[in-house]
Amino acid sequence: MTTLADGLVLHPLDNHLWNALNGAWAGYSRAVGRIRLLSPDIARVVALEAVSPANLSTLAWAMAVGEEILVIAPQVLQSTAELEVQSVKPVLQMVADGPIPAAPDIATFRLSVADFPQMLALVDVARPGPLGPRALELGNFRGIFDGAKLVALAGERLRFDRYTEVATVCTHPDYRGRGYARAVVSAVMQEIVDAGRTPFLGVDDGNIAAIRLYEALGFTHRSTFYLSLVKRTGEAGQADR
Repeated sequence: MTTLADGLVLHPLDNHLWNALNGAWAGYSRAVGRIRLLSPDIARVVALEAVSPANLSTLAWAMAVGEEILVIAPQVLQSTAELEVQSVKPVLQMVADGPIPAAPDIATFRLSVADFPQMLALVDVARPGPLGPRALELGNFRGIFDGAKLVALAGERLRFDRYTEVATVCTHPDYRGRGYARAVVSAVMQEIVDAGRTPFLGVDDGNIAAIRLYEALGFTHRSTFYLSLVKRTGEAGQADR
């Protein structure tokens, strides 16, 4: 917990990316004032200590004219003279504080660097979100194979305080409806809990099937955060920052 000067207590998950990049993930980002930019070989993403005019101005200063970047924050961003908000997507933050329900009787396997080409291929088909080249540095991944073919996976991403994020959950379209997503998520959750940590995740607020799956696995909706794609505006010929 963080206590502000006015006595307000903030939960670590209230601004989860900022807290992660100022903790265990500091080495994967660079600080510019009170913002942190994730390493581009992980994702083109930025976190702000707070959504404020000063921090948005700092973000604009750190970007080149015409550049786009994804801001993950607990509030919706509004366009400024320097930053144009291209899109905003609400994402439900869900946390699993209780016991993990029994996992399906489906074998899952720890994925390694040797599996990474197949992981990329599956993500390209299933589109759960980006999978950067350093993903396996950030946490463990579990997968399901049909013979030698990887058909489902889930993994870990952010870690800070006592929390670990479940991420990149996907199943090949030809293999959906078989309980594979539940199996890989259960396996990742179990590893997180066995390490004495608490699983959390983010899910598109319109993805009803995924929300129901996560609820069945013990996740509950804690809050909503926002993915705001912003573009640096400016005069033609203005020097890059």
